[in-house]
Amino acid sequence: MTEPEAAPTRAAHAYAFQGHDLVRATYERTLLARTLDWLLEAAGGAQILELGCGDGLAAELVGQRLERYVGIDLRPPDAALERAEFLCHDLRDGIGAVGSEPFDIYLGCFGVASHLSPRELDRVLEEIGAHGRAGSIVALEALGRYSLEWPGLWEAPPGEERTLPYLLAAQVEVHPWSPDELRGRFERAGLEWIGALDRTVQAGPKLGEARYWPSLPPLRRAINRLLAGDLGALPILSLPLPPLPAHPAAAVHQALAARRRAVAERPFATAEAAARAVWALEPLSAGGYGHGLLALGRVRA
Repeated sequence: MTEPEAAPTRAAHAYAFQGHDLVRATYERTLLARTLDWLLEAAGGAQILELGCGDGLAAELVGQRLERYVGIDLRPPDAALERAEFLCHDLRDGIGAVGSEPFDIYLGCFGVASHLSPRELDRVLEEIGAHGRAGSIVALEALGRYSLEWPGLWEAPPGEERTLPYLLAAQVEVHPWSPDELRGRFERAGLEWIGALDRTVQAGPKLGEARYWPSLPPLRRAINRLLAGDLGALPILSLPLPPLPAHPAAAVHQALAARRRAVAERPFATAEAAARAVWALEPLSAGGYGHGLLALGRVRA
């Protein structure tokens, strides 16, 4: 295998066989299903191009409502779904050979926008703007710049200084974004900005990894233990946050930690009830405070 051929293979390996934990299966899946319901209504159609489709969860959740679906990934699933097609393609080279017919929804879930460099993201947005019809909905998720997982990046400017190594099946590089930055890139690509939505503010998968910020409590691990029936994980959710940078995002995370501590100190009959109570604290915010930041736009007429 030549070096140019080997690079995509290595990249595909990095994204393959990702473990799907109970937080994703229980809460993040539910949020994605609700988001898809809104997208279908806003777009007025169910022809979907999914960028970075992974295991095809979005197609599964839309189900019989699908009119047409194309899922792009470095390692797309082998599953056969009605009205669905999967293509092997590297988004670093744009949206690929998806035909000339526009889609109602251009979708990218689970932080896909942050797995592109700023230049590559701009190319994808420009190609979506050129490919879509007037009114097509664009919903691309990035990693939130102000996530509790990486306070050291809160003040870093876009580009190399904000790029960090991120371990999947292998190490890749990611670039978190703020809502205002994504809005600017959407608008430069000719896309009307609709808004943004944070996802998984208190349970990012990298919380507790000291290489990003020391002494952060392993909150996602604790919620996973509760969902598995282990009520003994509840005290972890009472742990205080370590000192954080002097930044407005710190106040958001400290306030959420105080509310979580109050819940964790209550008596619960079951671990499942405790997990539900903690997850109910998830804020409906749009500031880039979550592990995921869904950016929403529309192709202009």
